[in-house]
Amino acid sequence: MLIGRTLVLAGLATTLGLGGCKFPSYGAVDGGGHAAMPGADAQSRKAGLWEQKVSNGTTSQVTRLCLDAASHTAMFYLGESLNRDTCKSHTMTRQADGSWRFDTVCTVGGAQVTSKGVASGDFNAAYQIKMETSTLAAGQAAGGAPERFVVDAAWKGPCPAGMKPGDIVSADGTKLTIGQLKVKTAS
Repeated sequence: MLIGRTLVLAGLATTLGLGGCKFPSYGAVDGGGHAAMPGADAQSRKAGLWEQKVSNGTTSQVTRLCLDAASHTAMFYLGESLNRDTCKSHTMTRQADGSWRFDTVCTVGGAQVTSKGVASGDFNAAYQIKMETSTLAAGQAAGGAPERFVVDAAWKGPCPAGMKPGDIVSADGTKLTIGQLKVKTAS
């Protein structure tokens, strides 16, 4: 199902793409649009099981992720690599209400993907990301209608038996680990 695949890809992109962003509880955004951090990542997600529900308003899918400090760091560096290698523009700005507004223009599989949205929450126990994504395939003069997604992520407690830190389980039960994910750069 195309919608289901799009939701899975949106969820994974959100997990990794925003995984490379630091959402500090204080600080500023540097000249490159990255959140400046005074030392360690002040907003690491709590160790344990996270559920991430990605919805497009019609259908939704849930991905489960088991995190510890090492897998969170691996996700951060993979996300940074994704942003650096595939995105020609990536900005994040803190809003007066404490949320973060982001805008990215990336090349994925030869298509230009433009995303914008807002991430809010405490990023330790729960957060929400509302985003709009437009895709312009290579050679196209205009893209299709933007797709809107809402990502609701929440900490659920310790990782269950059968899941170890770094494991990601998609809605269809497919399990992979953060270490298996590779970033393909634009050609």
